[in-house]
Amino acid sequence: MTQNSDKHPATTSDDDVEAGVEQTFPASDPVSNTTSQGSRAVPPGEMMHPAGSKPAATKDEVTITQPFPDQESAKLALETLVREGPVDRRSAEILCEGSDVRLQVQVPKADAERLRAKLQSGPGTH
Repeated sequence: MTQNSDKHPATTSDDDVEAGVEQTFPASDPVSNTTSQGSRAVPPGEMMHPAGSKPAATKDEVTITQPFPDQESAKLALETLVREGPVDRRSAEILCEGSDVRLQVQVPKADAERLRAKLQSGPGTH
């Protein structure tokens, strides 16, 4: 009875394993061979926006405001807009004045009605 190396990975040659692994990495994220540079194509610091920054305003932006019963509901609605909108998180603000909580979002005019409907039909809205 003969054994096939496909069934026993320990008997597979290193060259075969290396050839298989070589083609699995995306060209934009090559594996780093040095410890001085990570394996990301773009340093993480370049992907982050500065604290407190806002996206550049455009002429066709409108403001959508939606009341919520509490801050947690407003946060969940914001997360939904960011994920499904998509909406830049930096263009939104949760406003709390006494017991009134509102989510205010700057959005392109073309998307305003769709996003307003998404906010109004979402869970936790008044």
